[in-house]
Amino acid sequence: MAKPSAEARLARLLVIVPWVVERDGARISDIANHFGVPEGDVLSDLSLVQCCEIPPYGPDNTLGIIVDDDMVIVEPGAMLDRPLRLGPQEGFGLLAAGRAALAVLGDTSGALATALDKLEAALGDHSPLEVDVERPDLIDELEVATANRVSVDIDYYTAYRDESMHRRIDPLGVLNHDGDWYVHGWCHVAGSLRTFRVDRIESLVVTESEFEPPEGELAAPRLGPGGDGIVVELAVPPSAGWIVEAYETQSVVARDDGSIGVAMPIAGDVFLERLLLRGGSDVVVETPDSLRSTGAEAARRILERYGSTS
Repeated sequence: MAKPSAEARLARLLVIVPWVVERDGARISDIANHFGVPEGDVLSDLSLVQCCEIPPYGPDNTLGIIVDDDMVIVEPGAMLDRPLRLGPQEGFGLLAAGRAALAVLGDTSGALATALDKLEAALGDHSPLEVDVERPDLIDELEVATANRVSVDIDYYTAYRDESMHRRIDPLGVLNHDGDWYVHGWCHVAGSLRTFRVDRIESLVVTESEFEPPEGELAAPRLGPGGDGIVVELAVPPSAGWIVEAYETQSVVARDDGSIGVAMPIAGDVFLERLLLRGGSDVVVETPDSLRSTGAEAARRILERYGSTS
């Protein structure tokens, strides 16, 4: 089973720490039973919190959480009682994260719930937040081509190959994700659906060639890092399980031998090389075959650079 994401661990900690504070300490076994989390995960999460520092930073400015054998103790004050001065945006962000954390606990009357009620009251009755997203010049042309079902010719910079290519695509939709604009459509060069970042389109010509959208349900657009690259399948040992939490993945499968099968998009060879070097020699590229030796070749180049081939 894959490890929980960093977001899930953070949401869990936002609930566990106030719960321990309310009780002037608690046993790891009691925490695990109350929240339905394995004791090992509780210990791992709290050990991580022990390393967190607060401005002005330094060994004397930690959260003051002590894990002693099976007992968790939060030192008096523990810098948790320092007044917070939040702007409206920070307040709304904290409120949203806190409400998500309450869903883990299922408790609407604890310390966290009370604090969030106070925060919500302090924020007051504000108008809904509006986000003004800048639209690149090509968006209007792409939206018109999508609505009229006509193909477009583009010169597109492909980060994976570090080169520009001429492509004809049938645009099926234009969307924004995390501030970046994308066009999703059928690529005549690849012969399949592709997602292109609009800011990497160097030139665009709307043709007079009409197209019919593919029948059936379309695959979801691939957005974010690696969106216009390729998908690699990795065999990842438990020691490199951090890869699952740190990067975008398409699928994660726990295997009988203890390893993890991971399918993930990559934006280029350099990214994959760094990933394999960090993960170690036990991280294996299973597909595509052309990238199986990427890690070994990167390691060889580094050894040659430092004058060692042994």
